[in-house]
Amino acid sequence: MVPASSRTPGRPALSRRALLVGAGAAALVAAGSVAWPAGATSAPGPAALRDLVLASAGRPYTGVAEASGRLGLPELPQLEQATALFTRTTRIRAFHAGPDRWRVDELTPAGERDTYHLGDTETLWDFGSGRLTRVTGSTSLRLPRAADLLPPDLARRILAAAAADPVTALPARRVAGRSAVGLRVTPVDPDTTVAHVDVWADAPTGLPLRVEVAGRADPGRPVLISELTSVDLTAPADDVLTPVLPPGGTAAEVRAVDLTGALRVLGAAAPPARLADRDRRPRYPDLPGVGVYGPGLSGFVLVPLTGRVAAQAVQGASGAGAVPIEVPTGRAVGVSTPLLSVAVRAGGRRGALLVGTVSPDVLARAVTELAGQPR
Repeated sequence: MVPASSRTPGRPALSRRALLVGAGAAALVAAGSVAWPAGATSAPGPAALRDLVLASAGRPYTGVAEASGRLGLPELPQLEQATALFTRTTRIRAFHAGPDRWRVDELTPAGERDTYHLGDTETLWDFGSGRLTRVTGSTSLRLPRAADLLPPDLARRILAAAAADPVTALPARRVAGRSAVGLRVTPVDPDTTVAHVDVWADAPTGLPLRVEVAGRADPGRPVLISELTSVDLTAPADDVLTPVLPPGGTAAEVRAVDLTGALRVLGAAAPPARLADRDRRPRYPDLPGVGVYGPGLSGFVLVPLTGRVAAQAVQGASGAGAVPIEVPTGRAVGVSTPLLSVAVRAGGRRGALLVGTVSPDVLARAVTELAGQPR
């Protein structure tokens, strides 16, 4: 699940199930300008570097990145685009002028999918379909996209979520031809699946250049790596940030609220105030039944499902090796990956999807509690 502060329209043709599971996959995972002091002769310490990274959203740059994931998400019908970002290598080209003026291209063997963000409007260009889609408005929930895996965006999101966790220094290294200083954030909650997150950033500006996320099952082998392979710390030209409809292309316009509506479950009950000993955080009031539980990197998301979608999800997860979870009513299964845990419950007219960077036992307790409550 990705918050509105990094909003996107998604693609109009996505199915309800793809949106639901894609939202779960994103659960993984401030403008400003703070410079390394002029004349400084040493790299900032880890706490100061964290502040620099969090304040780097206004730093312009252009570059190419590669993100490689091995989260072990099961392959399910209609979910390929959502899960591919976390299960294979994604090549990304970025043009970043500021938080409200940027363009990100996902480069594929067949072409590219581009997202232009200008103020309150985003425009999507899909080379494969030759379609330019202008999206207006905003939404509080969306599918993950390639831009979320860029080292600057990924690092800021993780460090903001882990603000209360300690950081330590890492040895400097060369990234994209630049000297990068590093920090490691180590979550203190024993129930999180995240062992540590390593970030290397450009020393003078704090712009993140490389991010590694390691799971507790094998902390010596990161399950997600994102790195800028080339970078230029100058602002992109204005014409690069302006979408143009090429000859033969088609154009359309949609509202982001229409895409958010695909997640709504009519008559969904309010999410419980507490699940698995974790309090619900106040998020997504426009999406009935959706709840976010727990702090930082030890949280999970509850998404209500219709009975039909829930039954399909349970069946599909079972075919992908899910483990049965004993619940008072209905049927539930759990899927464990090196970083994400997933639980799905089906029962009657309603069901639920739970996903987060927490141990499978946490989600098993949560889904069991849900099954015992009137919904």
